[in-house]
Amino acid sequence: MNTSQRFVLAFAIVFVVSGFVLVAAFDAHRSDVTSYTESAVEDQAEGTAAALDDRLRGQQQTLEVAATNEALADHRSQRQHDALEAVIDRSAFDGASIVDSDGILQSLTTGDDSESELVGADFSDRPYVQCALEGDRCISDPFIAETDNYIVVISVPLYDDGEVVGTVNAAYHLSETDFFDALSTVDERTGITITHDEGVIYAQNDHLGETIDRQTDLETVDWTVTVHHDQQLLLETLDRLQTFQIIVALAFFGSVTGFAIWVYRSKVKRIGRLADRLDALEDRAYDTDVTIGGPAEWQRIDLALDRLGQSLARREQMLLVHNRILRHNLRNDLNVIDGHAAQLEATTEGPDRESARTIQRATTDLLELADRARTTERLLGRSVTDRRPIDLVAMLEESIERLHDEYPDVDVHFDAPDTAGVVGGPELVLAFDELLENVGEHAGERSSVDISVRTEADTVRVQIADDGPGIPAETIERIAGNTAISPVNHSRGIGLWLVDWTVSLYDGTLEFLSEEGGTGTVVELAFERGSLEAGMNELERGK
Repeated sequence: MNTSQRFVLAFAIVFVVSGFVLVAAFDAHRSDVTSYTESAVEDQAEGTAAALDDRLRGQQQTLEVAATNEALADHRSQRQHDALEAVIDRSAFDGASIVDSDGILQSLTTGDDSESELVGADFSDRPYVQCALEGDRCISDPFIAETDNYIVVISVPLYDDGEVVGTVNAAYHLSETDFFDALSTVDERTGITITHDEGVIYAQNDHLGETIDRQTDLETVDWTVTVHHDQQLLLETLDRLQTFQIIVALAFFGSVTGFAIWVYRSKVKRIGRLADRLDALEDRAYDTDVTIGGPAEWQRIDLALDRLGQSLARREQMLLVHNRILRHNLRNDLNVIDGHAAQLEATTEGPDRESARTIQRATTDLLELADRARTTERLLGRSVTDRRPIDLVAMLEESIERLHDEYPDVDVHFDAPDTAGVVGGPELVLAFDELLENVGEHAGERSSVDISVRTEADTVRVQIADDGPGIPAETIERIAGNTAISPVNHSRGIGLWLVDWTVSLYDGTLEFLSEEGGTGTVVELAFERGSLEAGMNELERGK
């Protein structure tokens, strides 16, 4: 996965996680708004019930104070009647009455002509009268009185010399009364209903549709207060909140996206161009139109890569020219020397003939060196992209067969699976040929070599072990790069260099496992494992 793909994946993860966080936060906020509204409605219901309880308790106290008037105990007298009317005039009650200790109505004032007809009636069965005669103050359940009014009555005991001689009863009309005026709601989006035993005492909710309702019971009476809050008001609030949240989300994601685009264009995309330029250098495409661009830092990298490309191009040109001089000019001169040496050998005797043979052997060695130098030019012509899965076992079998043809006395032990696919190319056979030829040249008569191939999860390893004199330690150090090459410190042959260059071309590794001072050489080569089936498919597509 390249940098661009990683960046897009990271941005997608941030985008999705941020979306989930915003949705969760917005849902929590909406839930808070809904909970706050419901809590406010519940608080209003409790406040309304508390206000009604306070008013009823206040009226009870007012009536208790009025009951201390001694004139009220003078049954059926004008004095009692006047005192009772004074109670009505000085309070918010709609009517008042006095019942004696036997439950007989003694006086009544309601502003109605029928009040005189009720005097003398028996009210002893009224719960509020019974409650007050027992010395308690109480409030009746709503009922329809003999005056046909729907009322509620507050009763308190009437004392004379510390003895209950009757009750003082004051009534509120529950319809067309100002008793509930204090409950008028602040805004038109809220309503109140007061019920008793599922009967409606007071209602102010006809103007509302769908509502949020909360109920609270009064403490002084068996009434229930229900506050109604217009649900549409909550929905409008939630709609405004949702609009705000959408604006916030768009602003947030727009900012994140804009920042991501800026980072992609200014950083990630340029990193991709840098990688393209490095790939071009690795493929030896030194003259490329790809530029990184951007601020001064990136321009410095561009210039450095331009200089590096020019330097590599010059070095490669110099190497190719040097190689061709070695191949053509030097080879031609060596052929002339070889021809003259052969002629001298044929026409001379004694020491001169031996000198001619020595010249011929040296010339042959130099010609072989020139042929191997030509191989370096082939390696230079290969690109790092010219890779495909190949069968390492089949390639080794071909090298072993050539070893048998040239050195039939070498005993080869080959331990390998049927196939072993690695990522490589045909040049790998050069490495195996060089290593096995080195065994044939230096191991001596009746030498042996053990070759094994082991496959691992991601790697294929090849070990070549012989019983020869071994490779000098300084040569191994030089090939491994641990010792610098200098005019007085260099390797005479080019074979091991070719092995190292060929293996490195396909990202393989070369390692010498022989112990210092021991006999023989153990060389291990490791390659990336590849699928032979994939390689065959690639070849078919190439055709």
